[in-house]
This record gives sequence, structure tokens and C-alpha cells, in this order.
Amino acid sequence: MAMRAPGVFLTSLLLTAGLALHAMPAATAAEITTQPRVVGGQEADPDEFGFVASVLSAPRYRQSGAYQAQYCAASLTSPTTLVTAAHCLVDQQTGERLRPRDILIAFGSDLRSPRVRVIGVEDFAIHPDYRVKTAANDIAVVYLAEPVTDFPTIDVAQGADVVAYDAPGTAAQVAGWGNTRARGDRFLPELQVGNVRVFPASACGRGKGYEVNGVQFKGFSKREANPRTMLCAAGASPAGDVIDACQGDSGGPLTAGVGDARRLIGVVSWGQQCASRLPGVYTRVSAETDFLIDAGVLGPQPPILAPVVEVIEQTPTTARVRIVAPQDGTRITAFAVTATDESTGQVYSCTTAPKPGGRSATCEFTDLPTTGSLRVEAISGNASGSSPVSSPIVVEL
Repeated sequence: MAMRAPGVFLTSLLLTAGLALHAMPAATAAEITTQPRVVGGQEADPDEFGFVASVLSAPRYRQSGAYQAQYCAASLTSPTTLVTAAHCLVDQQTGERLRPRDILIAFGSDLRSPRVRVIGVEDFAIHPDYRVKTAANDIAVVYLAEPVTDFPTIDVAQGADVVAYDAPGTAAQVAGWGNTRARGDRFLPELQVGNVRVFPASACGRGKGYEVNGVQFKGFSKREANPRTMLCAAGASPAGDVIDACQGDSGGPLTAGVGDARRLIGVVSWGQQCASRLPGVYTRVSAETDFLIDAGVLGPQPPILAPVVEVIEQTPTTARVRIVAPQDGTRITAFAVTATDESTGQVYSCTTAPKPGGRSATCEFTDLPTTGSLRVEAISGNASGSSPVSSPIVVEL
């Protein structure tokens, strides 16, 4: 696994053979010496991608300017908040947080332009379950020292957007200031955008391949990627050239939709080399809803998709069921399940809650009749409302 933030330091070389570089340690925040960009991309339209900001080393910026100081990217989600990758803000060797004063955020698509606007960081929040070794929950929220109102923001995919935009084959775009070459280095000061496709879960944790524009990609195994919290994507040009994020793109956006319908669906996290026959891996934003709500990026919404119910254990007078809420970018705090005796109409009820951040739970019905059948249905919900009712299942007694 290779994080996609550059990390060539004068005091600590973190390059592993064949892999990309790690994020900078706090003690060497001034020592960044490379600023890589998107492989196979094109220059971004500043009007359409003005929400993309660059993350800078503050000491390096004071020495050499924004172009030399850039090492990650982020997405402006409100005048004071940005979403980026957790590994951009954590020492990958020790797991310690960087210091907010060592980080700056720059707005403007050309890092060499005198019009680049640079703002300090008040603080940042890292997902509490982020893991350096596995890149699980590789997401963070940055809080600006002053609001930005002259650059556009992007909405995080939530509710119906998740259903539309997380689907396999969805056209998406990745943006950043990362390496534009799969081999060697070519660092452009202008923001680059690459057209990619969302891969199915089977190619992002289940080892199956996937084809994009005639190019056959390999898939990651379950030991390498978790499709519940990670999303894979890559692209291919008509000539068969692979389009992918690379070093320096970490924390940048994977978006779907156009214009006002553009939504943030992923955060650049890691990959195996750049523009290879393996896809890039992104943090699946729809799986991080609880964190983003707690961090002030999202407001709660009622779930829009019905849960799924299945029987997992049964005796002559008891039935234990599992309830699973599909991933729709909303928080789930409770489930309510009913089991109706189809012959007598008697209703048995059960309520339960998932673990924090979870989307499944179990319910047990006791003292059931020994004959007949039960129709079992469920809803999920939170403080904002409830989901539709699940498709019923019939339990034979």
C-alpha cells in the first residue's frame, strides 16, 4: 500500500521500492522537496473546480512559495471547512498528528500565480478510527482560521446522490496537483483533472477484474481493500492510456455529476504505483457520514433506502434476525422490527440499535407460536426520520 502524498525529506527518506511516498512527519514539515500531479489528466477549469484547495507545508511556503510547498489537496465544503485525507495530517511513522500551525491552505488553480490566496489552519479533526497501516477511514476535516466566501464549495454526496453516484461504472473525475507521469516525474503548477470510472465492489476488495474503455484492470483482494469504506476508480483514454491519481494528489476529491449537481464521493487515499493495471483507492465518503456529521460538515438526513432483514437463527419458539441498512450516506441510530402472525394478526415488536458508526444489528423474538408463519418487516431511522419499510420476509414456524 502506498499513500498518495509526497514525502521526500532531507532528514527522512520514506520511499519504499515501487511504492509512492508517505505524508510528511511533523518534525520535518519544512523539508518537502517534491510536488507531484494527476496521471493522464488535463488542466482543470478554475470555475468548475474552484473548490479544490492545496495543502501546504507552512515552513516550506515561507521559503519557496506555494508550488514548492504543496503536498496534498482538499475540498472546500463550507466557507470554513475542507475535507481531506487523514494521512495528510498524520506522521505515517509515529501516528502523531501534525501541528495546525505547520499547515496552510491555498486557493487558486495555478500554484505559481501571484493571485493564490493562502489561509492558516485553526484546527483539524481526524477520523477517530483512522489506521495508518490499513488506511481505514482515511479522512479528516480541516477548519480554516478565516472563512472563504469567494471560492465555490462542493456538497458531499448524501441520500439519493449516493445511490446514483456510487454505482459501478459511474463517470467521475479526480483532481489534484499530483504527478502526471506513471514513470518519472513531471510536476505542473496548474490543477489537473482526470476522467475515471467507479469500480464495483467486486474489484475493490473481492479480487475481480474490471474493464474500462477496453483496458482490463485487476482488482484488490479483501486483504488489501475494504469495499465498505473504500472506493476504487481508474480511467483509460481511447488510446489505452491509464488515468489515475498519483503522489501529491492525496486528500483531493473524487467527484461525480456536473455543475450544481457535482458531488464529493471519494477522497484520494492510496494505490499500488501510479496508472498501473490496479485502480486508485479512495475513501468512500458515504461510509464516513457519522464522522462528517460530528465534524460539522454534514447535517443529518433520514435514511432513504429500506433495510434488509434476514433470519440468522431459529428455534421452535424463537427467531433471531439481522437487520442491515444499505449505504446511502445517512446516519443510522435505531432499527424497529415487527413480526406479524399471518393467521392471527398478533404483532411481535423489537427495537435495537447498531454500534456507533455501524449499519447493522440483531433482534430476537421469543414466545412465538409453534405453528404458522410470521411476516417480518423493519425500518431504520435517526432523529431526522425513518426509512421506507423493508421488503417482508416470511418465517415458517
